[in-house]
Amino acid sequence: MFPPSLVLCQRGLMFALMCFLASSALASSSTSVRNIESSAQQQAIQIQQQLEQLDTQRRQDFEAWRQARRQLLLLEAHNERQAAWNARLAEEVQSLQEQLDGLDATREELEPLMLAMLERLEGFIRHDLPFQRETRLHRVREIRALMQRVDVSHAEKLRHLLMTYRQEVEQGRLLAVSREFIRPSAAAEERVTLLRVGRIGLYYLSEDQQRAGVWSATTQTWQPLNATQRAQVQAGLSMAEERGLPQFLDLPLSVPLRETTGQGEAE
Repeated sequence: MFPPSLVLCQRGLMFALMCFLASSALASSSTSVRNIESSAQQQAIQIQQQLEQLDTQRRQDFEAWRQARRQLLLLEAHNERQAAWNARLAEEVQSLQEQLDGLDATREELEPLMLAMLERLEGFIRHDLPFQRETRLHRVREIRALMQRVDVSHAEKLRHLLMTYRQEVEQGRLLAVSREFIRPSAAAEERVTLLRVGRIGLYYLSEDQQRAGVWSATTQTWQPLNATQRAQVQAGLSMAEERGLPQFLDLPLSVPLRETTGQGEAE
């Protein structure tokens, strides 16, 4: 038998040891809880930041969509007006062609009509976008010279005139590239690559591909483009030369588009 004092001492030591172990376990558990709470807070912060980023991206995407939709609506309105103009011009050509088939007019009656048509055509070319202008005006001069010849029939003269009209109608439907000399600034003329989008856009790219510009029908001058727009011109040239895939070109137009009255946008 152990003395009572020794038994009490052993019991006291065991109780102290149990308290120490319980205290250590409680401290460890408390630290784990704090770590879990801290981790949960960090994850909540990260999730909130991601949600804010997604919301910002959504707003940016929506604004880009609104801008693209606005440009699309403007282009559709302009294309409708351009189609109406082409239809009227085609009707005039068709009417003249029909008149040519059953023509029984004197020289004095027909020549004023053809000369008036030639004057209208020349005026149109001079006020149109400045692409291949000299070539197009040269055709007008050739027809004018043809009008002076007495050894050419009226039917032949009118045939050449109508052919030139048709060529001008086709120019409004083309995505075309040409190499020409222009004066983009007050400096001397320089050889550039022109990109023409029907009759709504005319752009140039310098030979070193470091400068680009757009023709402004309002100011009758070339306006410089920034680096992003220059890349769009290069993409358009690739499409026109069938070196790239079709894509939407985000470029300013040469001809101002008038917005339709009352046209609204959904917010």
